[in-house]
Amino acid sequence: MRKTLLAFSFFFMTLSVTFAQRQFWGSASQGGLYGNGFIFKTDSIGDNLEIVHNFQSAVDGENIGALLYASNNKLYGLASAGGQNATNVFAGGTFFEYDLDTDQFRVIQHFGPSNTALANVFLPKGEGLAGLTEVSPGVIYGLMRQGTYVFSYNVATGVLSQPFALPTYQGGATNSTMQNRIAEAFYKAADGYLYAATYTNSSCPIPNPNMGSILRVNPANNALTVRYKSSCLVDAGFSYNGYFAEVNGKLYSTTLYGGTNNQGVIYEYAPATNIYTKRHDFAGSAYGYEASSLVVAKNGKLYGTAFGGGVPETNLPAGGGVLYEFDLATNTFTKKHDFLLGVSWLGDMGSFPRSLVNSKNGKLYGTTQFGVFEYNPATDEIRMAGRFWSLGFAASMLQVCRKPAYQYQSVTAHDICNGAAFSLDLTSTNATTVAWKHDNVVDASKTTPELSFTAFTAADAGTWVCTLTNECGTTVAQAITLSLGEPDQPAIAAGGPITFCAGGTVTLTAPEGFSGYTWSTGATSREIMVSESGDYTVVVNNGCESPVSETTTVTVNSKPDQPAIVAEGPLTFCVGETVTLAAPEGFSGYAWSTGATAREIMVNESGDYTVIVNNACESPVSEATIVTVHTLPPAPTGIEAPSFNVLKALGTSERYEWTLNDDVLDPQTSEIHIAESGLYKVRSISADGCRSADFASLLFVVTGLETSTENAVMLYPNPGKGIVNVKVTNSMRGQTEISLYNTTGSLVLSQSIRFSEEASPIHLENLPTGLYNMMLRNGEKVILKKLVIR
Repeated sequence: MRKTLLAFSFFFMTLSVTFAQRQFWGSASQGGLYGNGFIFKTDSIGDNLEIVHNFQSAVDGENIGALLYASNNKLYGLASAGGQNATNVFAGGTFFEYDLDTDQFRVIQHFGPSNTALANVFLPKGEGLAGLTEVSPGVIYGLMRQGTYVFSYNVATGVLSQPFALPTYQGGATNSTMQNRIAEAFYKAADGYLYAATYTNSSCPIPNPNMGSILRVNPANNALTVRYKSSCLVDAGFSYNGYFAEVNGKLYSTTLYGGTNNQGVIYEYAPATNIYTKRHDFAGSAYGYEASSLVVAKNGKLYGTAFGGGVPETNLPAGGGVLYEFDLATNTFTKKHDFLLGVSWLGDMGSFPRSLVNSKNGKLYGTTQFGVFEYNPATDEIRMAGRFWSLGFAASMLQVCRKPAYQYQSVTAHDICNGAAFSLDLTSTNATTVAWKHDNVVDASKTTPELSFTAFTAADAGTWVCTLTNECGTTVAQAITLSLGEPDQPAIAAGGPITFCAGGTVTLTAPEGFSGYTWSTGATSREIMVSESGDYTVVVNNGCESPVSETTTVTVNSKPDQPAIVAEGPLTFCVGETVTLAAPEGFSGYAWSTGATAREIMVNESGDYTVIVNNACESPVSEATIVTVHTLPPAPTGIEAPSFNVLKALGTSERYEWTLNDDVLDPQTSEIHIAESGLYKVRSISADGCRSADFASLLFVVTGLETSTENAVMLYPNPGKGIVNVKVTNSMRGQTEISLYNTTGSLVLSQSIRFSEEASPIHLENLPTGLYNMMLRNGEKVILKKLVIR
């Protein structure tokens, strides 16, 4: 007995956990925060309703269809209008995805004129109706153009295409080509085929062909056949909807119209025999009409909802809809519940039921415009479960066995400092077991959704993948990449030479791309400007500090002192003279303002002279040494002898320099007194003390003996022209030197003649007319004679 109890307890616990993982997920075609529809979820019994996504028309669409739960644990849905490519209500719509693993919503396609995947294909199936079918794992078919176009979506590649075209048919008043229109998404039956019902096509003659048909598609090759067409009998029902329920290989559904009361029928279709059988006529009024869902309960009976009919109300005289039961064994129809509008309080159950779901717990769940209701076929009890607390029009839902969900990680790569604590929590609330793999190896120490380290090391770096499991399946979370965040040792880049002279700078730069920088100087910028000698290092930071960089040594050489120029002579002198300027010795280079590079320069021009010395660094410029070179005064124009022993310089200078036979005489006046014979020269002296380059000269002979010796030398003819004869007395005979001077004292002729008794000729043909002085010297005897040449 104890074993039985234990076994029962375990079974109960397993069932409880399994049911706990189940949730209802659904959508409303309109309503919500923006009025464009929303996605909602509840727990396993319809309670704790939560709206998880509100649609914005221009962002992700409006007028939402029923959701599809695919094998990849994601929900897919269609919005019949809106989206980023919509131009009007008939040219837009979206195809979207909701990831149950991570609770992330995204739009897969925005339909509209600019969509290239399905050009000019708009209007997905909406209004709370099912428009999507997963025909095989990872392949989804969807309805566009209000059911006249089928598209295919490959989950793995993201490619949209048209797998096949719906067949056309002839009809209408003009017997024109018409297009089949599928009522709801394909139903995948137990025989492996896809079935769909249409509002259109039939066996009716023209002009009334739109009664309904049943299509079949082979998913292996997409071969489509029209299996059954309405018989055209109104009593059999027409305008087939797509609410298929399957029992023992037969499909059951409803029509919108036809039957005995023209309120629609419940029909049976046997795919194996292609036989259509009407099973029930909706009576309308209190018994419902406009069927809106159909399911098979655990008791084998059909349960459905009708959008209209039921108990009339003041504000809803046609009724707010009904919940009914249909017993296939007895062909018995029983109304189970009338949906009342009540006082239109959002806490009421509400009206317009639809979207019945047969839950694993044996109960049925559906929606009204106010929220979710629960119906227990075993007890015939109905209650209001989760509420929208707003209006949710044409809501639909499905039950999901929720695989483990986890917190989506927008950042999956993390750099972690060596020795730092790190924690990342996937915060899964419905996983029963958790396993982490580190580089594909299971880490047995980590069994919770939290990946944490008290002190991260290089051994912890790598790829971590979490696998979460519960009774509904397994979820593999995003791969998390952890890296030892310590940056590599940074390299310092110098923006110029790192050896330079005082007064210069160099910019040192650390690598870019880090959040922080710390220099050995204390600076925290990426670049620093250095002007002093020293060893410089940097540490970079991106949340973790790098090793210290290698040292960059900056050498700042001092400049030599300002040099002093030494002048080796006077700095003021006359043209023609020079002075040597010298810089201090002991330097490797010299740069004078003249462009010279020697240590010494010779200067012969006025100017300001500076020098820079160099010994790896240039010195400051020396103070200027000023050299003044004075110009020379003009030379005297001549010398005259105003009296017997006076010579006078002819010129404008105030001072003169006189020389006798190149010996300087003391007087510096324009006139001097003479007492001896010789060559007298005179130069002008400027106020700066400069002597003229040229001079005037005069050979002067003291002629005090000329009177007593005038007969010792005779010149004839005198005045003469051409040849002058010279005859001397005995005292002057022998070798005699003759010098002829013009009136300016310039020597114009010099020759030696040996005089005898005869006269000696002197050729003066080349001399111009004028007065000349002839000096004859014979030993100690000197005689001066005047000669006039005509």
